[in-house]
Amino acid sequence: MAVLSCAGQLDNREIAKKIKQWLEKKKFETKAFESGGEYVLKARKKGVLRATVGADRALEIGVRHNENQTEVNVRQGSWKTNAVSNAAWFVVTGGANLLISGWSIVIQKDLENYIRKIFEELGMKEVEL
Repeated sequence: MAVLSCAGQLDNREIAKKIKQWLEKKKFETKAFESGGEYVLKARKKGVLRATVGADRALEIGVRHNENQTEVNVRQGSWKTNAVSNAAWFVVTGGANLLISGWSIVIQKDLENYIRKIFEELGMKEVEL
């Protein structure tokens, strides 16, 4: 789990929209939810192989204001609750699920870097003095 924050209250909708577009360019299936100006995005890669080897990892991204900051919370989990642990699936799949899990960590880091760029883009506005 990672929490990225930026001073000031940026446009949560715009941040969520940009993240959703980034995920869709990477061929993720996405769902977006909004409540009271806070956004939650869920994203996953579909595939029979992923489901079969128990590597149906998903990202859940929360965008909200907390006092005078904008926070984006990025978490990984399963699209559905897995009843069988990764250790058991390692035995069953010969480690294929861990390869996909490792790949999902790389994607999460790429996403975190992209969110930092969004903060820079939306946080820095040209003004007349």
